[in-house]
Amino acid sequence: MAALFAATYEASAANIGLLRNQLAALARDCGLDDSTVGAVRLAVSEAATNALVHGYRGKGGMIRVEADLDEAELHIRVRDRGIGMEPRTDSPGLGLGLPVIASVADHVEVVQATPGTEVHMAFPCPVPPGRDGV
Repeated sequence: MAALFAATYEASAANIGLLRNQLAALARDCGLDDSTVGAVRLAVSEAATNALVHGYRGKGGMIRVEADLDEAELHIRVRDRGIGMEPRTDSPGLGLGLPVIASVADHVEVVQATPGTEVHMAFPCPVPPGRDGV
C-alpha cells in the first residue's frame, strides 16, 4: 500500500482544522462525493480531537496521520502517543467521538499503541481514471 498522505502535527485546535481540510481535499481527489467527503472531515476531526482532549488531556503532543488507497477504499489512520484509552470521570465531552466515527466510516478499528491510541477508518473510494489502482 503506497501512502497518499503522511504528516505529523502538533496536537492543537488550529491544526485539527488544518488536518480536517487536508484530508477532505485528499478525499475529493480520491473521487468521493460531497456527502462522503463530509463524512471524512467529521471522522478525522473527531479522531484528532480525541487525541488532543483525551490522549494528551490538552497538554500537547503530536498527532500522526496517514492515508492510503487499498482495493478502492481510502484508509486513514490517526495516532497519538498519549496516555491511551482510560476511563475519565472529568471528561469535557459527551463520549460520542468514536460512535460518530463509526456511524460515518465503512470500517473503524481502535488500536491501543504503546504508548497512545490509533484510530483506523476506511471509506469507499472510486479510483479516478489514470490512477491504475494506486
